[in-house]
Amino acid sequence: MDFDCAVIGAGVVGLACARELALKGLSVVVIERHARNGQEISSRNSCVIHAGMYYPEGSIKAELCFRANQRLYQYCEEKKIPHRKIGKFIVAVNSSEEEALEKIYARGIANGVEGLSLVSGKTVMEKNPAVVASCAIHSRETGIVDPHGLMDALEHDAAEHGAVLAYAHELVAVEKKEGYRLALRCGRELQSIETAGVVNAAGLDADRVAELAGIDVAKSGYTLHYCRGHYFSLPRKKSQLFHNLIYPVPPKTMAGLGVHITLDLDGNARLGPDTEYLSERRQDYTVSESLREKFFEAARWYIPSLEPDDLSPDYAGIRPKLQGPNDPYRDFVIAEESAKGLPGWVNLIGIESPGLTCALLIAERVAGYFR
Repeated sequence: MDFDCAVIGAGVVGLACARELALKGLSVVVIERHARNGQEISSRNSCVIHAGMYYPEGSIKAELCFRANQRLYQYCEEKKIPHRKIGKFIVAVNSSEEEALEKIYARGIANGVEGLSLVSGKTVMEKNPAVVASCAIHSRETGIVDPHGLMDALEHDAAEHGAVLAYAHELVAVEKKEGYRLALRCGRELQSIETAGVVNAAGLDADRVAELAGIDVAKSGYTLHYCRGHYFSLPRKKSQLFHNLIYPVPPKTMAGLGVHITLDLDGNARLGPDTEYLSERRQDYTVSESLREKFFEAARWYIPSLEPDDLSPDYAGIRPKLQGPNDPYRDFVIAEESAKGLPGWVNLIGIESPGLTCALLIAERVAGYFR
């Protein structure tokens, strides 16, 4: 074997897995089709360190998130990764939303989430004067992080412990042998490596990588749906009215958390993301001006002073969702596939939010499958 393990994908989860496996003393190669890390999901999101109150009790997301929250803060402190624990408010605008808010609070308590409290609308508005709320959940432990700084730190740790980073290499075929022979394309050249194990952390194409290994993704429930989320930025003057992340009560489908106010480390505010399932499976990150009215209507529900001209198209990201439009909630897939005749093959599929928050603990779970 050339390596003990190959990790497919150099997003935040793939790099966290490479780091953890290298720390265990395994020889690791990271296969990434782009020229550097984090060019897809990991760099096109709200950059939030989540606390874990949304997810159904007993789900993998719930189990990992509240523990991963503190673990990620610790790692950021150790590695001096830019981050801020700014907290967030989930706001109810009127009494009709308060029942849903109380259910989220109860779920968060059941999930063991720390730093949750029910507060008055006045408390929200004192800190965020543009917001109108009747009451809210305050999440003290929610924060923001520089995802590129996080990925660079994970990559450095992995490389320092011997991991090989193979950028601009695309996986094109898998052959099951004693371990796995992986055919890779780099430019016009083809080459192959042999590895005892594989971690499929390929994000938007994790189902296609599983298919290369011979897995029937439809039968396994691994088929991904591309769901685009757009962001609109607010001018600096309006951004200064927000000191916390502000979220509405989320839709019942949990396809997303609703169009919310997110802040970056420089204090710039954005609205987003929305949820738009794409009919074609392609990475189209267009943010159309035509969405301005939709975002304005969604946000002025809890930010009544907002004006349409305050919104400027910013960026978009794509979520790899296991649940299709109107489907029930789907959890992360973290599966060692011996039962499918693929010992040492670990699939990470549907790793959307809170995947960035949970990356270090997902990696620990994955490393547990290897000697």
